[in-house]
Amino acid sequence: MKHFSIPVLLFTLLLWTSCDTSKKTVAAGSDDGIIEFQILQMNDVYEISPSPSDNVGGLARVATIRKELLAKNPNTYTVLAGDFISPSVLGTLKFEGKRIRGRHMVDVLNTLGLDWVVFGNHEFDYDDLADLQSRLDESKFTWLAANARLKDQTWTKQFFKNKTGGGTEICPDNQVITVKDADGTSIQLGLFGVLINSGRKPWVTYTDWQEAAQKNYQELQPKCDVVLALTHLAIEDDRKLAAMLPQIPLIMGGHEHENMRVPVGPSVITKADANAKTVYVHTLRYDKRKKSCTVKSALKKVDGTITDDPATATVVAKWEKIKNESLASSGFNATAVVTKLDQPLDCREAVVRNGQAPAGSIITEAMMAVSRTKPEVAILNSGSIRVDDVLSGTLVELDIVRMLPFGGGLSEVEMKGSMLRKTLDAGVNNKGNGGYLQINHANFNAASGKWMIANNTLDDQKMYRVVLPDFLLTGNESNMAFLKTNLTADGKSDNPDIPKVVRPDAKDKSDLRNDIRLALIRYWRGE
Repeated sequence: MKHFSIPVLLFTLLLWTSCDTSKKTVAAGSDDGIIEFQILQMNDVYEISPSPSDNVGGLARVATIRKELLAKNPNTYTVLAGDFISPSVLGTLKFEGKRIRGRHMVDVLNTLGLDWVVFGNHEFDYDDLADLQSRLDESKFTWLAANARLKDQTWTKQFFKNKTGGGTEICPDNQVITVKDADGTSIQLGLFGVLINSGRKPWVTYTDWQEAAQKNYQELQPKCDVVLALTHLAIEDDRKLAAMLPQIPLIMGGHEHENMRVPVGPSVITKADANAKTVYVHTLRYDKRKKSCTVKSALKKVDGTITDDPATATVVAKWEKIKNESLASSGFNATAVVTKLDQPLDCREAVVRNGQAPAGSIITEAMMAVSRTKPEVAILNSGSIRVDDVLSGTLVELDIVRMLPFGGGLSEVEMKGSMLRKTLDAGVNNKGNGGYLQINHANFNAASGKWMIANNTLDDQKMYRVVLPDFLLTGNESNMAFLKTNLTADGKSDNPDIPKVVRPDAKDKSDLRNDIRLALIRYWRGE
């Protein structure tokens, strides 16, 4: 998808697209029949502050952009195309006795003035529905989800908010608003949201996103002058949507973390860079006489040239203080130096989820270094690495926590060769997603078509010592359910292909196997 990318250093890029609409409008009367409105678009935002490595991003800066747009045109709307509740460093920490789990994001976005979001797959990261429900209840913005439903054993219904003072408010499939300008020109704007179905939890179910999109467009089109889509889909599916419904002039998407603008016939798909490193500013101009809509899109870099909005900055500062205090209580000194990099370390998802990456090699080396059973192989699911940034210069402990926000312990296991081969094969097949494996002391020999452990061909019958994150033994990684391993009361494994599992004493804070982040910090420091 890189051939769709727009260089991040580009400050603005002006692009025009147009479409015709068959909606019949009321005679213009005294107005001029032309109206302009603006949409500020973000997607995949996990951090509230600028990146420490390059000072890019920051929601207080985005709030300033929004206020400047509103000053020029009061018909300005702000959207987020999915993925913001998780993951983040702050989300994993505790405040007031509970895991924060996106509470900080909702607080900051409420202050910023967000209007609409579509659910993303990471909104379903947490096992406990109560966490998501709390974020819904706290939010002042509207959540769209045309193809996702809340379910129980006997019912399926739309997600909802519990309103202060009683009652509920559903999260709609779509929304219609009236847009009116100073001279009296008025149109009906429709918006619907659809998302990818990879956020699997027992309490959520999905319908086909294409059917949902078609149904919602057919519902909106007769009563709207312009219909737009807010999506959290892979770009290939956004392309399908644009081809299926060419009457939609603008599809504002998320899921990919790199900015792109993809024209498909009369439609255009736009995605900004993750963590608000860039935002899209769309100016839509509707002509009631011609029944046509034009879209001017500007990609704007969010950097230090943009001042912080004071109100949003205050909320950000509150949560940053909470973060530093919580990290300290967990044994991390956010500002303590870990290492000075000789060259940049690329931790972007596009790198770590598609090949063996230097970051993966370093982390798996640290895993082997803290192990006590002399493992022959180390494996790490790339989804553990979440910073999605290029780190450079001096790294502090906060950078390590940003890199590995989920933390988690390490297990040392004995694994049958056939199971190890199956695991390594599954990692290759997971290329492009978080289940792609970073490995150490194993490699695939293309000439022989076989896996090598050190310098020897993997033997299906041999037992190998392997170190891996505890998470992989839950069986919840993509296409790796076969790794699920539970220990009985007497410490025996219930997985015959993983007959032995060694875990550290959770109460022993000196055992670095209890937290992969501490293992990496000590390894990098050479301690």
